[in-house]
Amino acid sequence: MISKEFLSKIPVFQKLDPKDLDVLSELWFPRRLETGEILYRKGEIGTSMVFIESGTIRISVPILRANKEMEISLLHAGNFLGELALIDGLPRTATATAIEPCRIYEMKREDFLSFLVNRPSVAILMMSEIGRRLRSTNELVQSLASKNVNEELEEKLNLGERLSDKIASFGGSWGFIISFSVLVAIWFVLNTVQFWFEPFDPFPYIFLNLMLSCLAAIQAPIIMMSQNRAQKKDRLKAELDYQVNLKSELLLQNLHIKFDELRSQELRDIHKAVSEDLKRLQDQIQSLSSQFSERS
Repeated sequence: MISKEFLSKIPVFQKLDPKDLDVLSELWFPRRLETGEILYRKGEIGTSMVFIESGTIRISVPILRANKEMEISLLHAGNFLGELALIDGLPRTATATAIEPCRIYEMKREDFLSFLVNRPSVAILMMSEIGRRLRSTNELVQSLASKNVNEELEEKLNLGERLSDKIASFGGSWGFIISFSVLVAIWFVLNTVQFWFEPFDPFPYIFLNLMLSCLAAIQAPIIMMSQNRAQKKDRLKAELDYQVNLKSELLLQNLHIKFDELRSQELRDIHKAVSEDLKRLQDQIQSLSSQFSERS
């Protein structure tokens, strides 16, 4: 039996009364999974909800025409899965596999529905929570669809980080090279050619060397800070690209499945139509044969 503390961590059960949680906690039974054991496969009818007490479970989907699976996520202790199966009882959308010894709690859909039949107020609370989570999911999908990594990082930069990016951008441009060359050339002319004033940094230009050393010492960490942010931006872009590619591959896979189902349905319809035509043809042949026999 699972404790009420565990149940209170599950969003769909958070608003239940303590008495209802006591009754609901008795519907769960413990189960152990060994490494590599499959909890359920994609396409199987969902009949239970699972709460992970210890261990890690991998959620994956099979890739069509390839003998491998694509990992979607890893669920650890404290996570739950299969909560929608308690409501709709539809086929699973992914495969759940234990990647290490796991201890889980499982609740059957039949027991849960019996629990709801006697408590319609609980059903209303859970429907409200599921609706709220669905609304949040829709908002998340909409935000991901318009997500721009550059804009998000730009909004989080402070004044120092913006300044370091400007310095790094200018330090790696032709403008910096040309302006630096012009400055050094003017420095050499002012301290080499005889003017009406004494050179302020005669050969070997010790003050110029000191300034260049200080400039290099300050510019190097500033450029490194900007490079670190660029690497972070690249990682976020790669993660976003992975999510987009994963979504596209799953959509293509679903399209393949639907296309195969349509082709199979078309073949069944054609087979049925041909069978009906053959049957009618056989009936006509038998009718003609009987008429010919009667006339003869």
